Amino acid sequence: MGHLTLVAFTAVLFSLFVETEANAFVYNYEALRIGGLVIVCLLIVGAFVLIFYNQCARLVRGKRSDSSSAI
Repeated sequence: MGHLTLVAFTAVLFSLFVETEANAFVYNYEALRIGGLVIVCLLIVGAFVLIFYNQCARLVRGKRSDSSSAI
């Protein structure tokens, strides 16, 4: 019962602090644009990290196998 009370209390607080709009389907296009740009930047950075991590891992594996074969 404690969890239900906590959920109800959180819902009441949330409803008090949320702005009510006349039309619920009006979008804040500036916030959507900024959010989209942030997501795109994160995806691009993630792609570069994956590409360079894979290349660095290949270099490390290649050096390790070369040094072990020389012994």
